[in-house]
Order: sequence, then structure tokens, then C-alpha cells
Amino acid sequence: MEFVEKNNNTLYLFTAGFPYGNRNEPFLETEINYLSECFNEVLIFPRIKENKIRTLPKNVKIIDFYHQLETKKKLAVLLRNPSFIFRVLINSKLKPRYIINFIKHYRVHLDILATGIYEGEKLVAISKELNLNDTDVIYDYWFMNSLISIDYWRSKKKRKNKMVCRTHRYDLYTEEWGMKNIPFTFYRLNVVDQLIFISKHGLNYFKNITNPVYHSKFKLSYLGVNPPSKTNPREEKGFYRIVSCARVVKFKNVHLIPKVLSQLNIPIEWVHFGDGPMMSELEENIEQLPKNIKVILKGHQSNSEVLSYYENHHVDAFISLSNSEGLPVSMMEAQSFGIPIIAKDAGGINEIVNNSTGLLLDSKLSLSEMISEIQDFLNTNDVKKENVLKFYNNNFNASHNYKLFAEQL
Repeated sequence: MEFVEKNNNTLYLFTAGFPYGNRNEPFLETEINYLSECFNEVLIFPRIKENKIRTLPKNVKIIDFYHQLETKKKLAVLLRNPSFIFRVLINSKLKPRYIINFIKHYRVHLDILATGIYEGEKLVAISKELNLNDTDVIYDYWFMNSLISIDYWRSKKKRKNKMVCRTHRYDLYTEEWGMKNIPFTFYRLNVVDQLIFISKHGLNYFKNITNPVYHSKFKLSYLGVNPPSKTNPREEKGFYRIVSCARVVKFKNVHLIPKVLSQLNIPIEWVHFGDGPMMSELEENIEQLPKNIKVILKGHQSNSEVLSYYENHHVDAFISLSNSEGLPVSMMEAQSFGIPIIAKDAGGINEIVNNSTGLLLDSKLSLSEMISEIQDFLNTNDVKKENVLKFYNNNFNASHNYKLFAEQL
């Protein structure tokens, strides 16, 4: 692992849950090592607290600032902070259609605002212990996480520290929100100094809906994974092994994979990593599979357990039929082992899946058309492992991507 030269600054990293549990932001497990080598100290502010804590570098500390705001206290939080609410509204610079959206969904907006202010109050209360210097950097891992809280903290303490934020999928695309824009998007855009996109698709999407005056704040920085100690092994077997790794939720379409496999006339072993609320529907669909399809449901596994599987079992292809994505780290991990990817074109998927790395399925194809293309791909499967590995190294190798990102911070 190649590191950048360490400076004397502190990095304030705000997360949804990392390093608590084993589900929250598993991709930060890699990035945190590069950040810790770049900064003298890294302070993590997670928005939840669990019993399990993942291993962290020695100079990384957890600051437990989050407190659940009771519903009955939200109005009081808003009433005692009129000046900050005015700041939010002024910085939102809303056009008429967004004002209408705000009024229509006022409960959601006020809930988010009250929670953000309350967490900001908690940051102000512990600020004496933090010793924030002007050259320290604040980094929010999500665009819809703690920016309101951070801005409240900065405004009350009269600080102007650089504030950087990543944006991924649910905090960027409006499709899952059922409204014109994600709450306080334009306010956040005004207060953040740099907005880091994990895909070109996300960057272009946001450029199309924002004023060009903000575009100088936008940067592209791919996530990445460390190269494994060995590539996916060769294995003599009389079947195709296909792997998927995703939460079993509606938009991921894991429950549709059995419907695809049932129409393939070749022996297949399908291994799935992940669980979720649609497991019962998935299991029902699995029961309808013909005898040539074997299924192994691994359930939720840690990141290291998934990587260990790739190290010890030959995989012919990784598959995803998801309707909505940023740019999945799960695909980067498979690619780092030289595994071809079969995926539906969604979000930034076409930035990792192409003719040299796998099969990119047009999102407009019917299920029967997808099945035909997958059948043809598996019958030929002429994607060369060395081409997959070369593409991974050029685009998603953590030692390059995170080193460069840490330098930018």
C-alpha cells in the first residue's frame, strides 16, 4: 500500500454508521487506512452506535455525538433557532417549483431540518473538546447525512474549515424520493466547498440539474478496492458458477435472478451474498427452479468473507439486474479477481462493465431478451481475465484512487 506524506491536520469524518456494525459503509474499511496515513488524526462522527466496532488504525478515534431527537421536541428545536433557519432558506435559493415542492412535502423537510439542527447543537456542545483548527478538513461521506449539522456548528463557532462531501446514489438521484428534489439539495450545494462524485453518470446527472456557477465545486473520484493477494482460481467443474452480492430489496431485483436462470439450459450454481426484506419472495422463486440450477444463499456476510470466497472458488461471472446504482464496490471487488460481470445498465454501471470486462445489458430489454443475451454470453464467455484485471488496475485500484483523493483533501 502506497501512502501519501502525512500532514499535521485533523480530518473530521462524518458517516452514516461506520465503523459500527458490519453493514455500514464497508467500502470505508479500505479508504480509512489511506486517510489515516495522510492526516495526523482522524475523528469519526457516526450517526448511529452499535456494540460491534471494526478495527481502526491507531490514530483514528470515534466521537459519539449523535442523540435520537424525540418527535415531540422537534418543534422546540426549530423555534429556538430562527436565525439558522433563515440562513438555510437564504442559501437554498429556491426557484418557484422547488418552493412548491417544499410546501407539498413540508413534514419531511421540517423533520430533516430539526434533526440536523439538533445534531448541530450537540456538535457545538462538545466543540471545546474537539480543538478544531482552521486548517483541519471536514469530510461528510454522504450528501444526505450531516451537512446541516456541520454548517450549524461552523456558523455558531464562526469557523470556515474546508468542507468536502461525497455523493453516491440515494443522496443524489431523486427517483426514490417521490418529489422534485431531495430536501435541501441546493442549500447543501451552497455550503459545501467540494462535492465528490463516485461516477461520471452521477456527475453529469447533477450538472444537468444545477446552475453552472456550482460546477467548479464538482470532482470525480472513483471508490476502489485493494488488489487481492491472488486472482480467482481455476477449477475443473461441470457447471457455471455465477455469484451475486446485494441487499435483497425491490430495486436490486435479486428476486428476479431465479426467473432468468430458470430459462438457461446449462448447469449452473448460483451463489448469492446478502439478505433483506424480499427474502421470502426470492425463496419462493428459487423453489420453481429446474434441476439444472443449484442455489446457495450465503445470507449477509462480512466483506472479508466475500473476498475469501473469491480467493478459493472459481467464479465464471458476477451478475446484477439492479434498476438503480451509483457505481458498486461489489463489482470492483469481483473485477479485482478477474471475474467478468453481467449487469443491467443503471447509474454508473457502464463505467465498469463493457465488452472487455463482461456483458452490459440494455435497461430497455425485456426479460426474455436479457435471458437470450446472458445465454449467449455464458456459452462463449470469451472475456479474458487479464483484460478484466487491467481495467480494474486502471480504474478501481484503491492504492491509486484513495491516494489521489487523500492528496486532494
